[in-house]
Formats: sequence, structure tokens, C-alpha cells
Amino acid sequence: MTNLKSTSELKASVREQALDKYGTLIGADILYAVIIFFVSAIATFTANGVVQLIINELIVLIIYILMGILVSGKTYLYMNLVYSQTVSISDLFFGFKKNPEKAVIIQAFFVIIDFVVGLPASYLIYLLRQTTRPSSDLIMLSLLAVLVELVVNIYIRITYSQAFYLLHDFPDRSAKELLATSHRIMNGYRLRLLALNLTFVPLYLLGILTLGIPLLWVNVYRNGTLAAFYQALIMLKAKKSE
Repeated sequence: MTNLKSTSELKASVREQALDKYGTLIGADILYAVIIFFVSAIATFTANGVVQLIINELIVLIIYILMGILVSGKTYLYMNLVYSQTVSISDLFFGFKKNPEKAVIIQAFFVIIDFVVGLPASYLIYLLRQTTRPSSDLIMLSLLAVLVELVVNIYIRITYSQAFYLLHDFPDRSAKELLATSHRIMNGYRLRLLALNLTFVPLYLLGILTLGIPLLWVNVYRNGTLAAFYQALIMLKAKKSE
């Protein structure tokens, strides 16, 4: 058994803390999404060959690694929420002021693994698009590659999910130490975090069915709950170490 707060308790605390802050949090999420969209759109072009495909992937790789600075700022914003601190849209850019190099290294860890694991799927899908009548073997291989990419990325994202939060609580630690600490404290809690994320799937589906507007609220709700999960987990670990 674990003393970690239940999913319902985490969600309830976030609903209470975010009650009068939804405008700021939604505004920050919209700004974050707009920045990601435009930077990605500028960096991406249609690939007409294998070489161009590789170049395109490398450009996107670099862009998403640098976006770690914004991920750090977004994490800081939601940590301020769950720690009952003042929240501001400007928090989104906090990562530029505090340890941007560590944020980039942590993000690089995720992005490079995603890139390497996703290479087979990207190449096979490229072949599918170039073939008018793809064979069943090519289709099955493509589906298998996508499945492997999905499983590996879920495991990596969950195992090292606490690294950006730890960056703000323990800024003196190196990026390698922060990733290692996330791995350690997530032992025994991976399924809990996966289950927590899955509880938001119905809300996202409902948001899509209602023209997408509720998704703005769902994103805030989920991001806040994930930050509350970290807060509860790190407090639990601190008590156990006493």
C-alpha cells in the first residue's frame, strides 16, 4: 500500500487552487501552444527524398530540444499553482532566466530517445507514402514500429516525468542527477501516474466532441494535477527518508 494521495484528492486540490486562476493558466497554455505551433511550422518542410527527410527530422529535433526552456517555464508556472504561489503568464519564460542549459539537457534526453526510437516508424511510413500499393508486410512492420515507439516513449516519459519539477526544487543538481532522481522516486509509482493520465482521456474526448473549447480547461486541469502528483510524491519521499 502507498500513502500517496489518491487521484481524486489530487484533482480536488487542483480544482480548488486554480479556481480564480483559470484565466492566467489558460492564457499561458494558449501562448505556449501558439509558440510551439509556429516554431514547428517554420522548421518543417515537405520531404521529397530520404536526405531531405533526415534533414527535416534533425531540424525538428534541434527545435524541440531548445523548447525545453519553455517546458521548464511551464513546469514552474504549475508548481507555483500547487505551492499556492502567485501565478503569471510571464512564468512561462522563467526557464530563460534559471538554468536554461539544464532544461535543454533534460529535454534533449527525451527528444533524442524519441527520435532514435521513432526512426524506423518514420522511415517505414515514408515508404508507405511513396508506394501506391504497399504490401501487407510493410503495413504490419509500420504498425509494429509505431507500437514500439509508443510503448518506449510512454515508459521513458513516465519514468523521468519528474525531472523538470525537480529542476526547480533542486536547482543545484546536474541534469543527470535530476533524471536519476526522477527514475528513483518513480519506482513503484509508474502505473499510478499512467492511470492518472488515463483518467483525463474521457475529458479530452468530450472536449473534442464539443468543438474543442473545453480542452483549454482540461489542459489546465491535467497540468495542475500532474504538478500536484509531483508535490505529493516528493513530500512522501521526504517523510520516508526522515
